[in-house]
Amino acid sequence: MPEKYKPPPFNYCDYRCERCEEQENCRVYKEDQERILKHYSKGEDPYDPKVIFNDVSEILHRTKDMLKKDIEKYGINLDEISKTEVPESKPEDYVIYQLAEEYYKKANALIKELERTGIPETISEKFEDLIWYHTLIVAKTGRLVSGFDDDLENELSKIEEEGTLKVINKAIALSRTALDRMLNELPDHFNTIINLLDLLNRLEKELLISHD
Repeated sequence: MPEKYKPPPFNYCDYRCERCEEQENCRVYKEDQERILKHYSKGEDPYDPKVIFNDVSEILHRTKDMLKKDIEKYGINLDEISKTEVPESKPEDYVIYQLAEEYYKKANALIKELERTGIPETISEKFEDLIWYHTLIVAKTGRLVSGFDDDLENELSKIEEEGTLKVINKAIALSRTALDRMLNELPDHFNTIINLLDLLNRLEKELLISHD
């Protein structure tokens, strides 16, 4: 590889730009802000479906051009990659993913119940964190156990794995904080919340063991 690869922050973000400390270093965030300002300056609503559709189309074209440049920059041989047989990966075979999926299902059931019955205003922000991260944990864990492209250099694969782990651990930490706060406010759901916290702890331990 011609030069050391440094992944941009948006590769491993949790998609909460408003809370991110990497805004100044993130091209995706900057471009999105520029897009919004451009439409406002033209008297357009940046959130209008037609405007969004046109923006997405433009972004896809730019992404295609960017990928072509990166392929040349890093000397990636697409012909060789296409000939390589990639073994089929089943996330369900891994304990880590099994725990993440179980957490997702139980957290989702709790979320639906609380959306139906209502939650105290004092924990509304933590409830949003629970909602946001319960899907991200299982998605990123699936990404982790599915493996990375064997055609990439080991150093690059390691960087990608570390980035994915960082996001999962961040999601676990913020989810645990949310559940700890909810534990005191929702006594009727005490056992369910304790069970969710236990699943997060077990998942965290499995991540440490598998990447020790």
